[in-house]
Amino acid sequence: MIRIQKLRKALDEARGQEGFSLVEVLISFALVIFLITGTAQLTMHSLLVQRRADYSLRATELASSKLEYLKSLPYESDELKEALQTELLREENSLKTFRREWRIEDISSNMKKIEIECFAESYPEKKTRLILLISRELGF
Repeated sequence: MIRIQKLRKALDEARGQEGFSLVEVLISFALVIFLITGTAQLTMHSLLVQRRADYSLRATELASSKLEYLKSLPYESDELKEALQTELLREENSLKTFRREWRIEDISSNMKKIEIECFAESYPEKKTRLILLISRELGF
């Protein structure tokens, strides 16, 4: 008889500790969902930051290449006459469109100021601006 009571007591204790309660399961699910949501938000934010950085880098490359081209021209070149010019550049393999504007000013008879601004059409608030002063006497 004592042996049967001990077995019943052991079975009752074992049944109470076999599984998780509903509250424990709900708390576990809530924690997992919270962690997954945070990870997803962090991933989305990092992708957005990376895309903006890619656009900014490309705008800088486009502005720099135009500046180098204008710098290579002779001082008296028609392309270095005082003017404001704009061009749209579309990337071949993507839908990215950039606007590149440059202004050439005659500061004096021997000096010109070239100001180039380039930005992605989808991010007009993130502009890259480069300024170069060219001297006739110094040759650059």
